[in-house]
Amino acid sequence: MTVSLRERRRQQTAREIQLATLELAHQHELENVTTEEIAAAAGVSTRTFFNYFTNKEAAAVGAPPPFREEDKNALAAGTGALADDIKQFLDRHIEDLGKDDPIIKMMGRVIRSNEKASGILEGFLKMERDELTDCLCKRVQNRQTAASLAGATTSAIGRAIYLWNHEPDLSLGAALDMAWEGLLEASVLLTLPARD
Repeated sequence: MTVSLRERRRQQTAREIQLATLELAHQHELENVTTEEIAAAAGVSTRTFFNYFTNKEAAAVGAPPPFREEDKNALAAGTGALADDIKQFLDRHIEDLGKDDPIIKMMGRVIRSNEKASGILEGFLKMERDELTDCLCKRVQNRQTAASLAGATTSAIGRAIYLWNHEPDLSLGAALDMAWEGLLEASVLLTLPARD
């Protein structure tokens, strides 16, 4: 799918506003930054700021990259081992997230320190979990199972980002591999019989 020049410019402006927000938040804490300061740092008017974001917390979160439609369709129609297909799905998404790793790195601190920004991000994540649940429901034919798988899948992404932010010299892809291995090991533990 080709993105128009106008849409690319719009995405670039949104990114510049988000970067300015995150940089100012790192210098002064988000609570101490005004939308006017963010707009000035991004080189836009306050009016333009509000054309893109409703408030500074929304600007800090931005628009996280969604799961790609083609990846969701491939996961829903997959015929391989479910764990392998989910891991491939996750690898593609982590690849997309890694394209803007400076933003992800800076967002972590803001999300941890600002409840409103954290709530906005959680709203995005809930929508993604719901879409992934719908996708997986086509595959596993049980909504509760699909919801559990979707929750575990999105948790693996969050865990990977956490590891990547806290482990020096760890790539985002390697962090996902670690989080995925932990998830698989936890799944096996759930199926073990009780000890005598």
